[in-house]
Amino acid sequence: MEIAVFDPKSGAAGDMIIGCLIDAGADREKIKGMMESTAKKIGDIKVEINKTKRNSISCTKVKVISDDNETDFQEMLEAIKNSKLEPIERKLSIKILKTLKKAEDSVHNQKADFHEIGQADAVADIVGTVVGLNDLQLLDKKIISTPIHVGDGYTETKHGKLPVPTPATIEILNQKNIPWTGGPTDKELLTPTGAAILSVIVNQFVDYTPPIETNKTGVGAGDMELKHANILRLYIGVQLNNLYKDTIATLETNIDDISGEEIGYITSKLMNEGALDVSVVPCIMKKGRIGHILRVIVDSKNINKISQSILEETGSLGVRVEKKQHRLIADREIKEISLFGHKIRVKIGKMKDGKIFNIAAEYDDCVKIAEKTDKPLKEIKRKAEQTVRRGIN
Repeated sequence: MEIAVFDPKSGAAGDMIIGCLIDAGADREKIKGMMESTAKKIGDIKVEINKTKRNSISCTKVKVISDDNETDFQEMLEAIKNSKLEPIERKLSIKILKTLKKAEDSVHNQKADFHEIGQADAVADIVGTVVGLNDLQLLDKKIISTPIHVGDGYTETKHGKLPVPTPATIEILNQKNIPWTGGPTDKELLTPTGAAILSVIVNQFVDYTPPIETNKTGVGAGDMELKHANILRLYIGVQLNNLYKDTIATLETNIDDISGEEIGYITSKLMNEGALDVSVVPCIMKKGRIGHILRVIVDSKNINKISQSILEETGSLGVRVEKKQHRLIADREIKEISLFGHKIRVKIGKMKDGKIFNIAAEYDDCVKIAEKTDKPLKEIKRKAEQTVRRGIN
């Protein structure tokens, strides 16, 4: 299975993303032409693309030179809508722009004026990225990223000195649940535009680059000369195993004074709050009391939230946390079909090479249809799975 992996150890900005795409083989003249022709609808702009070095590492630097004319979201949107972009490129560009707008609106509690995002240069960064991805035929491939280093300290803006990551950047990271870390320098490494682009184009964030046989590598240069190499790397290649590696945590607590009905409620609530799995194991506790071990598997980002719910609902005084456990998972796809006039979701389990090994109709959907149609649950489940299997074959 062909994949692309971004490695933002020095953060990401629009020009760095475009730089690594061009460095990996994307058509520089095509990208430059589309960036300038689209962005010039809202301001004067010039794009320069050159080979350079960062800490002796060869890389590609994209420099977008634009005027300071301020514009608004609608003008930026119209520039993209009226561009010569392919339909899939236009759709993705608009999605990225709307992600930026949503973040700015939330931060300022009003409609964004976009003066901090930039004007023509922001449009150019978005368009250049999407055209580059399409030119490398990556839009239908799995795109992965390792955690983003955002920098630290403060950065100067039109609103004065703001902490890093800036409010708009952190809003995007929060909205998309993107893993990030500070450092490795007291500078702004992740821009709002860079965050918005990665939040839309990346399918999965992982702790480490998975086993991969690379056939292309791209290196994009950042603006600043830093002690470390200020670069964004992109690896394109074939993933070598059929399972994805994921990082999880396990939460446990012992309970001995709670009813079966309450346990059922707690299990359901924790799943609704984002737990990956919940299990309850009977046990003999001290003094021979019969109790239960409540075991919950969660994403690392949900440890505190789920732990608080466990304490509140069970009355337990503590939760055991086992962090940084690795699990191997298969890819999955949810397909929605119509059966007996009702919608039903069917989960499809896949290996990375696309091989399907499991098809299972969602139990809750099957139950609802059974109750509404008075048909046997087994029949609904079987027909739903057969329908999806025939469609695949």
